[in-house]
Amino acid sequence: MMTTAQAVEAEGRLRPFDPFRDLEQVVTLIGIAFGDRLDPAGRVTLDRMRRFARWGPLLQWLWLLAGKATAAPGLVWDVDGHLMGNVSLRHARSRGGYLIGNVVVHPEWQGRGIGRALMRAAMNRASDRGARWIGLEVRADNGVARELYGDLGFQEVGRTQHMLRPAGLPWERSRPQVDSLRRARSRDADALVRLMLSVIPAEQRPLLEVREPDYRPSNDRALEHWLRGEREVWWVVGDGEGVCAASRAVRTAGRFPNRLEILVEDQREGLFEPALVRQGIDSLRGSPKKVIEAQLPLPASSAVAALEGAGFRKLRVLIQMKRSLKVRVSVDIEATG
Repeated sequence: MMTTAQAVEAEGRLRPFDPFRDLEQVVTLIGIAFGDRLDPAGRVTLDRMRRFARWGPLLQWLWLLAGKATAAPGLVWDVDGHLMGNVSLRHARSRGGYLIGNVVVHPEWQGRGIGRALMRAAMNRASDRGARWIGLEVRADNGVARELYGDLGFQEVGRTQHMLRPAGLPWERSRPQVDSLRRARSRDADALVRLMLSVIPAEQRPLLEVREPDYRPSNDRALEHWLRGEREVWWVVGDGEGVCAASRAVRTAGRFPNRLEILVEDQREGLFEPALVRQGIDSLRGSPKKVIEAQLPLPASSAVAALEGAGFRKLRVLIQMKRSLKVRVSVDIEATG
């Protein structure tokens, strides 16, 4: 197996990310590499990171201690104090795993093995911390990155279609024609969890950071959203035995886009999606100037068509990939070149 010295043809060295020393350069690097491809939530997050990077050390420490820092720990590729690469790494919400947040290499330094070296080191860092697996997401149209991750042993576990409804579109006021569509109640929690488990494959859930408590409407969950300045509304379609379809609308605070989620059992696909989409959008009527984003596990052709009919447009397809960490990756983080 290749070591970093064999794989990297660039000068520089691999070292741990230091938020107080490196954040401003990493933010600039992400802006250069991904700025024109970030979705609305990504642009808001990048702006927050820029503001955080400009704060003095004392305020940065306070922010870190509060657990609110947007920069995840990871590694950087340092060339005489100039950062030409970065990989972020964080705990997954599911036990035993880590997630790669982003892998970025300056456009002028790509093709020299820096991304591969960063990934190898990140995988070993997660393994050293007891992780059993590591995961990431990659755009379906990024062939270079997909080839790299495949070479490193990552395997595809699912795909999601990401869609956006631009701000300012007119709101349709037609009443959904589904008699059994109603607001969800706390007693629907178990049925909603079962619906989610039937729609989102088990291998894909940790990569999407899907958890059962997120699908249990309750007063406690409503309070949790309220404290964040958000409002969550669930709508469900019952079939006499439980819940066969549902939509979740989340009105968010600040500049983050509102969110809409659609879940429909496979055997009921095509029956309820237009009504669920219309009802979900109607629940967000209080903030018509905001973008609405939707993320759908694929395949979901009927839901995609219903969202397009309501003004959503396709943004990107993300592939979720996962790798076991039972076998350690060979890597040397000393200076090379």
